[in-house]
Amino acid sequence: MDPCTTCRDAHAWLRWMTGRTLAACEALSHDELHRPFPIGIGSVHATLVHLAGAERIWISVLESDDAGVVMPAPADLPDLAAIRAHLAVSRTRWDAYLARLTPAELARVVERHRDGRTFRQLACDAIMQVPTHALYHNAQLSFMFRSMGHALPDSAWIGWGRERV
Repeated sequence: MDPCTTCRDAHAWLRWMTGRTLAACEALSHDELHRPFPIGIGSVHATLVHLAGAERIWISVLESDDAGVVMPAPADLPDLAAIRAHLAVSRTRWDAYLARLTPAELARVVERHRDGRTFRQLACDAIMQVPTHALYHNAQLSFMFRSMGHALPDSAWIGWGRERV
């Protein structure tokens, strides 16, 4: 398979997974959404804000525009509507970027500026950071949901793949 297609598919799966997670969050009360947990970012809400921020940061890195882009605080995105709106802006940028993706772009070295340091990585690794990072935190969200007596929908790649067939 073409590596550009793999990257595009990983982001399509990410949207599917995130969409299912956000839909499940609609059933949570305000207190459940903000309930503190000793794992991950500390609550369902804070984890969703973190994931939305990561999507914005990494597309900014890929577009060489990450100066001044920081992770939003939970207060910056106070509810699910604000999180969805933040994601929509980032995903518009992701759509344009992924549509023009080429093998040469995958091999380009990009820089992430954070905490006064510069990190260099291949664009393909930055692209794949976003869905793999989201899966990591989605597992934490699943634990949070189970701890509150709820279930988070399965987010496995194979489930997404089966829906496509």
